Amino acid sequence: WYEKLENDPFRTRFHGGESYDDLIHRLESCIIDIEQQVAPVVVVSHVSVIQALLAYFQHLPIETCTSIEVPMHTVFKCTPTSGGAWNV
Repeated sequence: WYEKLENDPFRTRFHGGESYDDLIHRLESCIIDIEQQVAPVVVVSHVSVIQALLAYFQHLPIETCTSIEVPMHTVFKCTPTSGGAWNV
């Protein structure tokens, strides 16, 4: 299992859990909801969800989200800009 994880961390499912790819599909409706809000949104979550959201809002290839460093006790502020972009 560990060899599969090293070779493809994005699509390898954790025992009894989900892969990052599964997580991305589960987050799609949440991302749409976040983008449609006109008031600030606070997300408190596990590191894998934060990595996926950061990749999305930074316009990074989603498969690279597993390598995004997320320090503990950190707040990220994502601010929409004109044209659909986000400042992180």
